[in-house]
Amino acid sequence: MAKRVRTPTGVNLYKKIDEKTDDKLKEFIKQSSMDTYQQEPKPLQVDTVFNLARGCNSFLLAGTGFGKSRISEMYFKMIPKSKRAVVLVLNPLDSLGDNQVLEKEKAGFTAINLTKMNFNRKTADSIKNGDYNFIYLSPEIFLNSKSFDEVYFSSAFQNRLALIVIDEAHMVYIWGLVESSTLKTINSVHLRIEDYALFRPCYGKLGPHLLFRNNKPILLLSATCRPVAVEGIMKSLKLNQDNLEILRGELTRPEIRIIRVTMDHSLASTLDLVKLFPSVNDVSNDDLVPTLIYSSSRNRTLTAMDVIDLARETPGAAFDPPSSCIRRFHSCTGEQDKADCIEDFAAGKFPMISCTMALGLGQNWKRVRMVVHMGRGDPASICQMIGRCGRDGRPGLAVLFVEKNRRNGKNSVNQFAPAAYQSDPDRMDALAITPVCLRIAFSMDNLLGYIPVSVDDPAYVRERSREIEAGMSPCKCSNCASSEAATLLDNLVLANKSNFDSIITDQFVTTEARNLSGKYLTKQAQLRKRKIPEADRPVFDAFKARLITDLHNYYSAQVGSSVLPAGNIFGDDEAEGIVSYMHHINQPNDIRGLIGGECFNGQLEWLFDRVCTFRSDVIDQLESGRPKRPRASVGVDNAPSGSILTPSSSTPRQISHPVVNRPPTKKALAAEASRRRSLERKAQNELWLISEQKRKEQVARILREGLQEANDRREMQEEQSARNDMGSEAL
Repeated sequence: MAKRVRTPTGVNLYKKIDEKTDDKLKEFIKQSSMDTYQQEPKPLQVDTVFNLARGCNSFLLAGTGFGKSRISEMYFKMIPKSKRAVVLVLNPLDSLGDNQVLEKEKAGFTAINLTKMNFNRKTADSIKNGDYNFIYLSPEIFLNSKSFDEVYFSSAFQNRLALIVIDEAHMVYIWGLVESSTLKTINSVHLRIEDYALFRPCYGKLGPHLLFRNNKPILLLSATCRPVAVEGIMKSLKLNQDNLEILRGELTRPEIRIIRVTMDHSLASTLDLVKLFPSVNDVSNDDLVPTLIYSSSRNRTLTAMDVIDLARETPGAAFDPPSSCIRRFHSCTGEQDKADCIEDFAAGKFPMISCTMALGLGQNWKRVRMVVHMGRGDPASICQMIGRCGRDGRPGLAVLFVEKNRRNGKNSVNQFAPAAYQSDPDRMDALAITPVCLRIAFSMDNLLGYIPVSVDDPAYVRERSREIEAGMSPCKCSNCASSEAATLLDNLVLANKSNFDSIITDQFVTTEARNLSGKYLTKQAQLRKRKIPEADRPVFDAFKARLITDLHNYYSAQVGSSVLPAGNIFGDDEAEGIVSYMHHINQPNDIRGLIGGECFNGQLEWLFDRVCTFRSDVIDQLESGRPKRPRASVGVDNAPSGSILTPSSSTPRQISHPVVNRPPTKKALAAEASRRRSLERKAQNELWLISEQKRKEQVARILREGLQEANDRREMQEEQSARNDMGSEAL
């Protein structure tokens, strides 16, 4: 590789480093990394830093947890401190910048995350002076801020610029292809993940701005980037194969076990989460497995927290802001709450976060052991989310809940034609139903841009052989080890920090079992309103009036009307509720919901006593005096008159007789109303036909009269013309 040209102005590497041969430069990078991090760098990290040192634009594709953020640090240490160099990092989310700033400060660098709130004249001057080694900012500030343009295009800043990093570069394709004909298709998939699908056209307009960088290299980083995305990014950023070096690392994460679960409940309810978490009686909050729960919308993050309360058997705990169990994070969370959530989770003050994709990029937490994703989604996005776990050298668990069916989607393998092109919705559906190894499915989506749905797929066979040759551990996803996956899910209700490793590796054995049916909310039976016959209505109205009067007197005697008028506590509406649902009142507490709660001590008991008295004295008499519908006898000899015997049985069939004084049923009333409406429509149609016939006759009459008048006028004109001709001949 040709050496970079040293410039008379601007940032250059140490001269001794710049003059090294390629092999010696790589050895120097390796040794420098060992001295700094006490850890041998990965070969791909060394190659990327080497390319940057030679002034070559680089695109690094490597799996989550690879250590991509360390590359810019390794490159920065090769620049003289006297130059006060600056590395500019473009990131898609402010939360990502905040997290990276904390990491850089811990590593001994100065860094700032530029936002609209903290970017002012003082900050601009500090940036020009090189007070910050790393500057994180969003594309909106990079392109649309006139204040930053003054800084960026100034000679002082250009002479300090050492490197431009585009983190999560796949976002250039997802958010920024505003001119693509497939934009609707892209959004139709990514809109299922609310905070991930924000329209960011600025990401598609970075190219012209990046042309002004004082001939300094660009570093693009991504963990999930399909071939079509790579091509789109290169086109958007004005790059080509001649000025961009693409380095591909291992995208497969064998330490993450992927379990796909078909949902038993609706996506909106998220009740399937009950299966994953133990009760507070079994595992304390401090001993819970650190987990991220990804939902597709901001509202569902709170729903997920409610369901966690059901699983933990701690009702209402989700509404405690400083919860020691679970908190939530999304794009509309307050800035201070975001900072507190990230800081407290990293410090181990609580074990779980219910979040959207706003927390899904670049977070480098080593304590996350499990990631849960709710619903179908874009495979590349899900790969980003599940990559948050398993970064501490121990295995991680990814649980993907998918809907059994998606409206207007593909819900069966038979709906996928062999070797056919997969659109973004097809990839989403294929991931939810494919019978192949899920680990290989994610890898092939990154490498080839599609999800295989057959084990006979040639590319799938090649990738499986490659994993075996690479010495990767056998996959234990839910497709490769279905019975073990089912056992793992059953054991998660007993999971804690100490036994989680044994549960993931299928070494956990227990005789305990937990019945989860009691954790689900039982659907309350709806109260049916009593239909009071018109003949009995005066009796119930009298009871209502007496009940209101007696309660007002009782309230005045017990409490006194000076505190609150009795009419404001109990009136006609409350009394009507008691009368209408009297057949559901079996204890004093049943009255509470009918009247809106107990307003003073003893109210419910007093009302229940009056209801019981009324039922025993009045209702029983009304029921006994109401005629009963006759029933058919079982015996033949006892068959009443008016019954007939069926040929196949000796049981008489009762001939129906009209019931006297019985009010019409709802069905009869509805039928009568329908019949009346039908007659009204028929009458209206007949009137319309008569009116239409009269109109036609009137039009015909007018036409006849007009024609007759025209004929008479023509005959008169002809006679007049004939007389005139005769007069002229006579002359």
